[in-house]
Amino acid sequence: MSEIFTIDTGVQAGIAEPTVEPLTLFGENHPMLDQAIPEYDLPLPNANMTLLSKRLRMTMKMYSGIGLSANQCGIFERVFVMGTPDDSWACINPSIIDASPNFNKDKEGCLSFPGLTLKVERPEWIMAQFINENGQLKQMRMEGLTARCFQHELDHMNGIKFTSHSKPVALQLARDRQNKLIKKIKRLGNKNA
Repeated sequence: MSEIFTIDTGVQAGIAEPTVEPLTLFGENHPMLDQAIPEYDLPLPNANMTLLSKRLRMTMKMYSGIGLSANQCGIFERVFVMGTPDDSWACINPSIIDASPNFNKDKEGCLSFPGLTLKVERPEWIMAQFINENGQLKQMRMEGLTARCFQHELDHMNGIKFTSHSKPVALQLARDRQNKLIKKIKRLGNKNA
């Protein structure tokens, strides 16, 4: 659905492709992060989704991330990007169709929660399903960091923050570490100013 945000691509006959600019990244208190995003139901490929995917990739790269959901940028579309700066892909209408019965706990961070890291328990592997920008249905078995990233971004699509996977005491300790890190960065910034 595109009721909240529509991208004007400016692509018409005889007009060059528009300049691709990064999106604004919203912080943890933005209300969009608490909302489940409905299925994307427009035919693919289309110019709006192609441009949105490019802008999400650019924004993810700008913040040195490995995953970024559209709703982290205030865009009400069920899509996220994940990967490395050289190899990333868009996942439209993502889902998990199978998962390992075994779980592991590992550190996670989130671009919307700068400086906050938490240990989150997730299945060791997943069978992921999504539609790519070209409208092709993809199924992929993912393990390790790739599986963790897909699950984290899928949580965003469902209005779930990674902090909800943490117990209150662990979250408070992580917040204390986050605050110390932010203060240190500010001190260093003031010394260099």
